[in-house]
Parts: sequence; C-alpha cells; structure tokens
Amino acid sequence: MAKDEETVKLSYSDRFREKMKDEFDEKEDAPKCQNNENESPEDKIKPDPLDPKNIADSIIRLEELKKASLSKTKHDSDEVLEQALSILRHTESIISSIRRASVGMVSEDIEAQTMISSVEDTPKAVKEWLAATFTKQIFGRRQAVEPPKFRSIVQAVRASMYVDKITRKTSQAPVDVSPATLMLQDQLNNWDIDVFKYDGLTGNKPFRGLFGEVLRRYGLVKRFKINLHNLENYCALVENGYNLHGNPYHNAIHGADVLITTHNLISSTGFASWMTDIEILALLFSAMIHDVEHTGTTNNFHICTSSPLTIMYNDRSVLENHHISSAYRYLDQPDSNPFDKLSKDDFREMRGIAVEAVLGTDMSAHFTQIKNMQNALFNPSTVNRNTAMTLILHCADISHPTKTWGLHKKWTDNLMEEFFCQGDKETSLGLPNSPLCNRTETLVPESQVGFIDFIIVPSMNLLGDMFDALLLLQNEEANATGTKSVNYKKVDRPWDNRLSENRKRWKELVTPKDETPVTPAVNGRVKEEETESVKEKVSHPPTKKNSTTDQPSSRKSSSQRNSQTDAPSSLNGGPKILEEDPKTVSSPTATGQSAAVVGACP
Repeated sequence: MAKDEETVKLSYSDRFREKMKDEFDEKEDAPKCQNNENESPEDKIKPDPLDPKNIADSIIRLEELKKASLSKTKHDSDEVLEQALSILRHTESIISSIRRASVGMVSEDIEAQTMISSVEDTPKAVKEWLAATFTKQIFGRRQAVEPPKFRSIVQAVRASMYVDKITRKTSQAPVDVSPATLMLQDQLNNWDIDVFKYDGLTGNKPFRGLFGEVLRRYGLVKRFKINLHNLENYCALVENGYNLHGNPYHNAIHGADVLITTHNLISSTGFASWMTDIEILALLFSAMIHDVEHTGTTNNFHICTSSPLTIMYNDRSVLENHHISSAYRYLDQPDSNPFDKLSKDDFREMRGIAVEAVLGTDMSAHFTQIKNMQNALFNPSTVNRNTAMTLILHCADISHPTKTWGLHKKWTDNLMEEFFCQGDKETSLGLPNSPLCNRTETLVPESQVGFIDFIIVPSMNLLGDMFDALLLLQNEEANATGTKSVNYKKVDRPWDNRLSENRKRWKELVTPKDETPVTPAVNGRVKEEETESVKEKVSHPPTKKNSTTDQPSSRKSSSQRNSQTDAPSSLNGGPKILEEDPKTVSSPTATGQSAAVVGACP
C-alpha cells in the first residue's frame, strides 16, 4: 500500500514538474538544468534557488498557476499544487532563518552603521552612541531555536472571550481600596499612566499590587492556580533586586512602566486575543523581571572592566543573561514560587518565552531584530509567536519617548544621570568615556532627537505594522472558516502624536550651529548662564526639575534653553511621524571617545 501511495505521489510530482516547465517556458527563457560543455560561463549562471526573494517569486507564480489551472485540471493536480505551495512557504522561512544566522548579524550591523554614519545633521557624539549602543560590538550571539508559527483557527475561537476580559475591571479585584489600588483599577489601561505617582503611592513597592492586578485582568490567577502569598513574596524579591544598586533609571519604577506598557500594547490592540494563556503569562512575567538587578552600567562597561558578570556570561548579553538568571533564582526561595501549580510543559514553555524575550532586550541586537521582522512581514504567515512577543517587549522597554512630555522628560533626566554616573566611573578607572556619558560634553536635546528619529519611530511603526498584519491574517482565516465574522480594523497607535510632540520639544532646545555650544552639564543638569535674561527668569521662573507638567515654550530665552538641555537620550525616527525627514544615519564614534566602550541605552 505504501509503495502504491509513493507511485501516486511520484506521478503527481512528474505532472507538476511538466506543468511548471510549460508555464515558465512561456513566460521567460529559464536556464537549462542539463550540463552543456559548449555553454559559456555566463550561460551557466543561474538565479540562486535558495534566495528568499526567488522563493517568494515562485510562490506567487505557483499561486497564479493554481488559479489558472483550476478549471482545466483534476482535483489531484490542484492538491499537488497546494502541497508544493505549502512546501515552498515553509522552505522560504527556513532559508531566511539560515541566511540570517550565517551572515545576517554582520551584514545588518554594517548596514546599520553605514546608515548611521551617513547622516549629516546629527552630532558626532550622538552618532557614536547610536552605533555603539544599537549595533553589535561582539559576534557569535546565540541563535534561538525557531519557535512555532502562529496557530491559526483555534485562536479565533477564544478571541471574543478576551476582548471583554482585557478591558473590564475584574470581579476578583482585592478588597483593599488603597489609593494605589484605586489608581490601578482606574488607569491601568491608560497609555500615559503616571507610574512615578503610582510608585509613590505604593511606598516604592510597585509590583506587589501591579503584577497581581494585571494577571487578574486576563483571568490568569484562576487559570494557573497562582499562589497569591507566594506571588507577593516573589514580587518583593523582584523589587529588592531592581533597587539593589540604587540606579536613577533602571530601577523598579522602570520595570513597572515596562510591565504596564506591555499590558497596554497587547490589550489595547487586541493582540492578546490571539495569544494563549501561557504566552500572556510568560510575556507579562518577562516584562516585570526584564531588568532585575541591573547594575546601572552597560554591557560594554562590564566587558571593558572584565567584571565577574562578564566572566560568567562570556561577554554575551551580559546583563540580559543576569536578569533572567536572577529572576529564576528567586523562584527557588522559600514560599516565593507563585507558579508551582503549573504543569511541567507550561512551565517549560513559559521559561522558553521569557528567556528569549529578555535576551531580546539587548539593545545591540536592535537593528537585527527590526530587519528580521521587516523581512518576515512580507509573508506574515511565517512570523512566529516568540519573535512577535520579543519585539513587543523590546519596544515597551524603550517606549518612554511615546509618553507625555512630562513623563518622557523625567525618564530622560533619570537616564542621563545614570549615564553620567557611568562616565564618572570610567574616568576614575582611566577609561575613555562611553558615548553620552561625559558630563561636560553631552548634547542632550540632540541625542533625544536622534534617538526618536533613528530608533523609536521606526520601531513603533514596525510594531504597529506587525499587529495589523498578524491580526488581519487571523481574522481572514477565521472568516474563511466561518469561525468568526469580523471586518478587521487597524490598531490604534497612541504613540504617534506623543512622538511628534516630544521630538518638536527637543528640537526647540537644540543649540543652533552658529550659537555658542551648550553650557556644560553639572551633576546631570546644565549650568545656567548668568545673562541679561535673569530678570525674565524671575518673572517667568522655569518649571521644577522632573516636573510632569514641564512644557517649555518655543520662545524661551537662550539661557532658558540651555537650562533645559538635561533630557534623556533616546534615538529613533521614522518618516511617518517626523516633521523633518531625517537623512540617512552615520557611524557613531563619540567625540574623542572609543567606540569599543559602548554607551547604555534606555
């Protein structure tokens, strides 16, 4: 029986090859497969059969052939065409992965650095920080095992159930009605929630109420029988880990902000409707612990100083490996494992997602991650869940420029102070300052414009495109099977207006080229010049440092502008939102600083 089936399949294949040969011969002169000694070397040159573009072209042509042949061929021919299409689609994704693994990292970093180095209007220090932070300085990064692709129709069944579950206030909410709890219940779904205020209401213990509330919104506490006593103990360990080194930026407030932003990204867009329960749990868990025990210094600082963490993790994603390792060590503490009721399979899947997502927050892999997703979206069916979730966490991690000006500027002040503290350590060790870590030379507004133009806007635009492509694909499959009938609407992008406004604010603070350079920064703040504008300052005093209502006017005096250049460095752009389309970018090498010592990133 098996031999008969093989014979039938072979006949299908023979007929399929004949059909393809006739079709392609009509449209173009395809190179012959037979060897011919009389052929010139030029005649023997053939298109690379493993080139993903050629495979994609073949898929399109096969689909056209299938449509054209439906009325002329029998059912078996239709079946073999469909089988061939499926094989080609799978082959395309495999070849793309292989190529990315072999040459992607090097070629994409070269391309990114070339793009950064070609920009004309961006200060040299900012270019250096961009290249040092967002491209690889070392090679050989682990290649994650390709996770499973998006499941199809099964996910559509559970979509409608989550829509209400994500947005409504849970009936399982705690009886506690403290100000912090009330704030969470009212504003958890607010893109611009003031996480600094929330942290203050909790007494600098943001995770104990936040993580449990987020899990309840998705029904995960009941679903996985999460031990609330152990959950509180675990969150306490995470809070202590975040605050271990007293970082101005990478602390528990940042972790809470990334957790809330991740929740909003998957809930407001409806993406959570297509995720499994264990995937939602894993992604939210990853967001909470993604920077735990951060040292306040960058990976390259650790590498240049040969720190114990560098020795332990062999120079590869040093901090990211430490974060995920620390988070799982906490689970071994007595009465601190809230996930002890998970099945072995669920726990293993959760860990796999968390490891990949947290390692994906290594900023030096930014351009590789972005380019891989851009390529995958040419055929959304090849995008896998882990890759999508990793991009969501990465974007949430660098999302502070997408919040209101007051919040964004406060994050920037904190980030710059952390950079300057690293610069002080480098100076004391006799090392050159990493980009943007020199207190006396850093141009904060310029760095922020660059961060928004070259990192944030392209990343958030891609994230929105990914949501649209994957959710549209799922809806089409659901509609085709009658599982669900919905006219898909593109996701809202609350970050667009915020990015445009924040970029405009920073642009107003940039010192014109024909003016005196920005006054050197002192202790993270820019020293005010004693000029004639003192009177104006008395009548119109500047807003307080870190005020969430800090909104500088476009008509500020020169001294006022200089006094407000203490902003966070974030770089990212995209033609979609920018008032001025940034010219291509150039290779970073900060002023008088070695690119080998890399600056940190938000």
